[in-house]
Amino acid sequence: MKTRLLFFVLLFVFVVCGCKEKPGPHIVIYHTNDIQGFYWPRNFAENNNRPTGGLAVLKEMLSHNGGQYFLFDSGNSFSVTQEGKLFKLEGAIKLMNKVGYTAATLSYADLALGWEVVQKAISQAEFPIVVSNLELKDGSSPKNIKRYIITEKSGIKAAVLGVMSKKDFPDILRNSSLQVTDEISALKKLLPKIEKEKPDIIILLSSIGFDLDATGQQTDERQIAEEIPEINLILGGNGEVSGTDMDEVSGTLLTRNSPMLFEAGKIILNFNSNKQFISYDFKGILLDKELFGQDEILAQQVQDMRSAAAKITGRKITNLKNDFPTYNDKPSALGTYSAACIKRWGRSEIGIINSDAFLEGFKAGPLSEVQLSNAMPFNDRVMFIKMRGDELKNALEYSIATKNNWPQTSGLDIIYDDTRPLGQKIIKIRVNGAPLVNERIYSVSVSDHIVAGGMGHDEFLNVFEFKNTDRTVLDILKWCFFREKDVYAPAVNDWKKQK
Repeated sequence: MKTRLLFFVLLFVFVVCGCKEKPGPHIVIYHTNDIQGFYWPRNFAENNNRPTGGLAVLKEMLSHNGGQYFLFDSGNSFSVTQEGKLFKLEGAIKLMNKVGYTAATLSYADLALGWEVVQKAISQAEFPIVVSNLELKDGSSPKNIKRYIITEKSGIKAAVLGVMSKKDFPDILRNSSLQVTDEISALKKLLPKIEKEKPDIIILLSSIGFDLDATGQQTDERQIAEEIPEINLILGGNGEVSGTDMDEVSGTLLTRNSPMLFEAGKIILNFNSNKQFISYDFKGILLDKELFGQDEILAQQVQDMRSAAAKITGRKITNLKNDFPTYNDKPSALGTYSAACIKRWGRSEIGIINSDAFLEGFKAGPLSEVQLSNAMPFNDRVMFIKMRGDELKNALEYSIATKNNWPQTSGLDIIYDDTRPLGQKIIKIRVNGAPLVNERIYSVSVSDHIVAGGMGHDEFLNVFEFKNTDRTVLDILKWCFFREKDVYAPAVNDWKKQK
């Protein structure tokens, strides 16, 4: 009897122990943000001045730790260093392709040069670019931008969204086809679609930062966490307001790293056997080159980029005898010189360039190649077009009605009154000294950006014929400056306002 009783007691204990919850899966997430063009290791004071950081070390660290993982980036990839500015988002993405990112979002800094530059860059990304609140003016998603993705590791299905700052969006003509919608409204709109996918976890890649201000004037990641509790993890960015840390707001985890890629965040999310999220571990991993080493192929690619940047950093092109300012709302010396340059190179009667082709002007003194590249970071190419006189006048009419993008011209003398109605603003035009003839065909050198609507209108599409030279405006301007030992700022008198 005692033996039988003992048997049942042991059986009960075995059954009870067998019912104890088994440990569930876990996922590993690595996270970067605000790389800002710092692609290589630098001596880091907080790591005893050891070489720290960079994409090649990041890749080797990931290989060193092994296993399955997600790798995400929260935007602002190229904005600070000379290498970043010269090779722009396209250069950053080519390097990030080699690291093996799972997905990334964009920040306002990534769009500072306009959609044309971004579009070309993201078309080469081998990982999804996720921005949930960026769309075309008709409400559709821009090409190569995902509103969200579904991805899986270690049996855990993750929904990944991305968000950028509506308030900080660079509202320039080069982004005129885009709009950024309210961050919270855009995310809430996607939730029903995402829930149908039955993800085990929802992750948000954010470049907007948190603790931005105390006035509530700008949405931040804390507000998103409070209003959308369905989001489990926010991988944040915005190096101006963020430091390495992990917080929890209304049950949502928020993490971010310091800028400039000295480290990467590592988050381990633990689930129970029902794939319910139960706990986490977080730490920042210093990308110590001496500890992890670096991927040699990627390190060489970064070095090649740095060498190319170094070659042009101090190279002198010419000497400017006086200042070459630039303005967005009126003719400028730099604009006039550039329009005359492409006119001369193209052997055209007229040269026209948009003022937003220039980010800055130049002071008198030596002009280096890197100064010129920084002032004109766009990939605009020279086009030869032929237009009827009346169509040219109409295009210039629309151009001067556009705010902050004054047409910079050469070969024209224009008298105008901008207080008059559209269509009557230009009173008289002379082309190289002769009156404009409506029926005559004129040869004009312009940028492809202008023909594509970069002046804020499509009137330059009304051309008799056109040819794209595939030579950048920057290259041609460099050619003009380099031909002269000393360059004087030209007279700025193509446009005369009637008093």
